Amino acid sequence: MIKKTFHGGYHFNCEGKPQEKVIESDLPLKAIIPLKQGFGREVKSLVAEGDKVKAGQIIGRDDHGISSPVHASVNGTVESLVKLESSAGLINAVVINADANPDWQPLAGHNRNWQSLTQEEIETLLYSSGVTSLDSKGIPTRFKTSSIVNSGVNDLIIRGTEDSPYNPSLSALLAGERCNHFVEGVQILQKIMPQANVHLAINSNRRELNRELLQKTEALKWLTFYSLSPRYPQGNDRVLTGTILGSRNENFADAERVVVLSAGTVLQVHDAVVEGKPLIETIIALCGPGWKENFHIRARIGTPIDTITGSYLDQTNADWMIIPNNPMTSGAIADLSLPVDRIINSLTAVSGNIKNRSSWSLLSAVSSLKGRSCCPNVYGEVKSCIFCGYCEEVCPVGLIPHLLDKHARRNLISKDLINYGILNCVECNLCSYVCPSKIPVARHIKLGQQKLIDYGYIEPEAGLEEDTVENYYSGQEG
Repeated sequence: MIKKTFHGGYHFNCEGKPQEKVIESDLPLKAIIPLKQGFGREVKSLVAEGDKVKAGQIIGRDDHGISSPVHASVNGTVESLVKLESSAGLINAVVINADANPDWQPLAGHNRNWQSLTQEEIETLLYSSGVTSLDSKGIPTRFKTSSIVNSGVNDLIIRGTEDSPYNPSLSALLAGERCNHFVEGVQILQKIMPQANVHLAINSNRRELNRELLQKTEALKWLTFYSLSPRYPQGNDRVLTGTILGSRNENFADAERVVVLSAGTVLQVHDAVVEGKPLIETIIALCGPGWKENFHIRARIGTPIDTITGSYLDQTNADWMIIPNNPMTSGAIADLSLPVDRIINSLTAVSGNIKNRSSWSLLSAVSSLKGRSCCPNVYGEVKSCIFCGYCEEVCPVGLIPHLLDKHARRNLISKDLINYGILNCVECNLCSYVCPSKIPVARHIKLGQQKLIDYGYIEPEAGLEEDTVENYYSGQEG
């Protein structure tokens, strides 16, 4: 096991972290299935109003662009085809009136003896299951599921880091037999990318899990095991790639041939190939002080978020903000009738009433708070920069955020910004989080990047990445 870390970052310890248990959520009465989920383009609907559908049936597919099939997550009847309002524009979706039957139809060709399957058969199963749409680049196969082909992957990094304020519990995901399933999932991925170096990165504080995984993977000589400090944003793809491959402070050019997949994705790979299970459900961690109890739920994709909040949210406070995935980078969900999709792995409930609350970011910048209650980082007026250096200390890629902020705000746009490394920003928002003057530093850095494009200093492809997560939830900034 190799121990590694990175410069900067921040260790969170907030109240409301999920317990290490997973419960089954009730089937929704109505499922809303977006035809764009995860990595790739929106697919075309294969069903019409009034059609009977089965859970696991492909209801959306497009073999021409980069995409993965979309499935019905419940048994029932198509009620309508609708458009969902999102930050990325209008997205088509299929609304299904569900019956009470929890069964789903398996994928053709799956095999518990997966070692007997050919590489082509495995790739077909992964594509047909929809699992290839997960994570920031998708899973490369012979189908059009990623911007790179599987033969072009130099490194495959399996991410088992829990570094954000709130994360699904790795111990809960890999409990019991699921740990063996995870190891099998890693082996399946290695079979479709045999030329890639495979790296497994797990948090150093998961000592028991580290020992168990180290024992189970001992015979896998092609696998390198890493123990990493759980400091945010270690789980960011570019930061993790830099930590593992040593490319920090470069332009991350080597990352173009690197695929980073989460532990949850690896489990979905196993389920698709071994059990023939399409991607029809997801495990969601209920985080923050707003829930009756903090645990994980297994919910069908397409379940309206207000169904989940109606069952599990603490109703004594009607002012909760619901934030999907990483609350450091996501805004609150404005419309709770929107559905859960493939990329949702946590829902954080924090108070939207910030009156008379002290600044979480101010206090956290100068002390190590244990189990502090979380609230939005917007209380208090913006003040002038005092050059405290907190933003420099936490920046994971060695930038001087307050310098970039000053140039962007004063419209001092030149090649100097590129030389100062503005394109290396990974948008973790730590600089804004720790700023005692409440300056939205990260937002100004993003503005500076856009101005470089507007003024013709760079092309859009040169350093800015297309958003591939939280891409259809719109709301206020957290």
